[in-house]
Amino acid sequence: MAATNEQIQQAVESFFLLFNGVIIFLMSFGYTLIESGGVRSQNAGHSLFKTLLILITSAIAYWISGYAFSFGGDANVILGTRFWASERFGAKDRYPNVENFTSSNNIYKLNNQDPYIHYFYHYMLAFLVTNIAASSFAERCRVPVYVLFSIIMSGFVYPFLAHWMWGTNGWLGAVVGARDYGGSAIIFLTAGVAALIGTIFLGPRFGRFEPRTLPLFGHSIPVTSVGAILVAFGFFVLNSGADHRITGRAYGDRVGHGLVNTLLSGATSGGTYYLLQRIIENIQSSPKHLKRRVFLSTVNSILAGMVAVAGGAVAYNPWSAVIIGFIAALSFLLWSKLLIKIQIDDPVETAAVHIGGGLWGIFAVPIFRRTIGPNVNGEFVEDVFNSIIYRFGYGESWRGLLNSLCTAAVVMAWTAFFIGLLFLLLKLLNLLKVSKEEELRGIDLFQHGEPAYALRIYCAACGEQLQGKTIEQETNGAGARSNFPTIVTDAEGAIVPIEYFSDRHGTGNSTDTSKIKSLNEENRV
Repeated sequence: MAATNEQIQQAVESFFLLFNGVIIFLMSFGYTLIESGGVRSQNAGHSLFKTLLILITSAIAYWISGYAFSFGGDANVILGTRFWASERFGAKDRYPNVENFTSSNNIYKLNNQDPYIHYFYHYMLAFLVTNIAASSFAERCRVPVYVLFSIIMSGFVYPFLAHWMWGTNGWLGAVVGARDYGGSAIIFLTAGVAALIGTIFLGPRFGRFEPRTLPLFGHSIPVTSVGAILVAFGFFVLNSGADHRITGRAYGDRVGHGLVNTLLSGATSGGTYYLLQRIIENIQSSPKHLKRRVFLSTVNSILAGMVAVAGGAVAYNPWSAVIIGFIAALSFLLWSKLLIKIQIDDPVETAAVHIGGGLWGIFAVPIFRRTIGPNVNGEFVEDVFNSIIYRFGYGESWRGLLNSLCTAAVVMAWTAFFIGLLFLLLKLLNLLKVSKEEELRGIDLFQHGEPAYALRIYCAACGEQLQGKTIEQETNGAGARSNFPTIVTDAEGAIVPIEYFSDRHGTGNSTDTSKIKSLNEENRV
């Protein structure tokens, strides 16, 4: 028997959502590669293991409670109340009274997707939020923190916000009337605030701000580049698929707008930031070793533009995306410099990217959103929405700014309270941060027993690559730094801490001093 139009549409929409979920999974690992390449080599493996750990724990937490809070049946304005641990979920022929398909409501929900694909897609968003936030804890966070953080974020904090904006009867979307199509606030601002709270409690890495502010360079631009490509790929899918529909002329048009707007906003933001940063450096005439990591920061500015446009990428005209990207670059630059000024150490600028981009992005929606929109059947309808650019004199247009303000305030307060409470308890229990020795000589070996690279590469800088000379001179003026590991070479000529040399060659404490290499000479930029 030939498939009906409804069955074909269901298959198309389900596959569209499935494809988007898989790409968002890759996007999450793109963030991991950006983090791994942006930290020092002795901590790269820790960043990779962190993502694996978050994948495991968040999957269980979201299955037990996360999906039920977000999209469970019998939902009220605060939370869903069914589908705990997927109880009575799916299988219409076995459970006639269970909703098999998500509501076809044109504003809040999807259109005839399979419920398990719906679950898979939204779990990937929860995983993405958690993984993004945790990247700011790099190079100094203990393993149990990631476990507890993942459970709280994916099983409790994020699901409530998702329900309030996108769930049936959620109070932000259904009652207040706020809109955040692609998650500028619900996904990315949430991640940014959690990242900021976590890194405040963790404190700076050793040597980052003492004796004076010095950059701690990442070890691999190629790894960061691959991660950036995956994340950008994910943004194209996430932003253009914000409606979770593709059938119908209007939805096809919105998917196309989402792709183009994401590209333009990211490109404008990255280009603007790069030019501004070069101008600032030329004016300040900064020494070479104090210059900003322009590659990583330019990548982050591109991502900030994509974060900012996510809130309404499907609803903007392309010229609006250019303006949004330009302002996103300024917002990211200001947040980045502010955090450094107040000595908050965010290794890969996670908080600056996602607070700077996400906060601006949620306010851009009521300013630039087109008035045209789709109906239930996927056809165009005129004058569906109000926005300040197109309906300047309408009160409803300006009310959108209040809705966005409400959304931003709720996201920031909700996330900051629960993540702050978690990190406060962990700090009181002394479970938060690794020791100074572990941080300097590498979390990979101390926490995991295995480096990400061979020792001859892994220990090339031993904790503070490219900066030994400057820090040593400022510490005691004699070129000797008592709190920095002694460096020797192994049989292959690799520079390693003296303890590893002794352990591998059985020399105990009687190390041949003739093999000691100067940290300044071997690891200078």
